[in-house]
Amino acid sequence: MTTGHPHSETIEKPPEREAANRIQLASRLDRHLARAAKLASEYGVPPDAFAAAAWHAYLHASPALAEHIEQLQFMAGIEELRNAGRLAKA
Repeated sequence: MTTGHPHSETIEKPPEREAANRIQLASRLDRHLARAAKLASEYGVPPDAFAAAAWHAYLHASPALAEHIEQLQFMAGIEELRNAGRLAKA
């Protein structure tokens, strides 16, 4: 069944199939993360550096999320300047 905009090619999946896909994806992700963690451990990468590298890779793969976070940080900075009286409120 096609849903949404008439030109959309989105097809709804049955809930059981979607749940099975999520479980399979979680399993694959767990295996890949375990391999990456093992390599990092073998090469003496500190846990904080490993976590930072994983987060950077995730943001690199999700540019929309990275842009959203940058916008939130920018707006927080603007609000901080306003609260400090260093930027006028419009």
